[in-house]
Amino acid sequence: MPSFLEIYQTADDQAHDAAAEDPFPAYLEGVDTSLAPFCPTSATRVLKALAMGKVGAHDRLVDLGSGDGRFVTAAVSEYGCATALGVETDDDLVLLSRQLADQVFGGDHLGHGVQFEQGDLLTTLKKASGMTHLPWTVVILFLLPDHSDRFAEDILALHDRGAKIISLVFNLNEIKGLSLQLADEQDGIYVYSRNPLS
Repeated sequence: MPSFLEIYQTADDQAHDAAAEDPFPAYLEGVDTSLAPFCPTSATRVLKALAMGKVGAHDRLVDLGSGDGRFVTAAVSEYGCATALGVETDDDLVLLSRQLADQVFGGDHLGHGVQFEQGDLLTTLKKASGMTHLPWTVVILFLLPDHSDRFAEDILALHDRGAKIISLVFNLNEIKGLSLQLADEQDGIYVYSRNPLS
């Protein structure tokens, strides 16, 4: 069975080739991609971010704007995360996520606690922040900071209830009240948590 790194290194290469042909892959007809354009993070950086966030078997993870599903798949396949959900606007990327996850798991990804759904990340976030129970213990974000006012309140609510927030490329300094626990400026990985990481 091919490993996560093998499958997603191939996906990295294909995304690089596609970007050379179409330098604006984030543009989708009729879809607002201004909040989270598709820009894949390298497979090795995915693993580093999850390790920095101390993701493990006790966690339930969501990736808001999950692209080709690499964070969701790695969280379960490499770190034993209990469940992982990817929320993505683009139907084609949801389909690709399912296909790549099936390759990593050697069969049906659903049987491993991995799920991908087409949806709006802000709607998903708003719904979760209002739940009586904490739906996720880890939230993955790779969102443009220009629009932080659209998700800041809900992210802070999850953080304050104990969820770890892992932000890629952009720190979340503009969201007052988040506690930065760990950062790698060079790789653009920022881990926020109300509690110290353990």
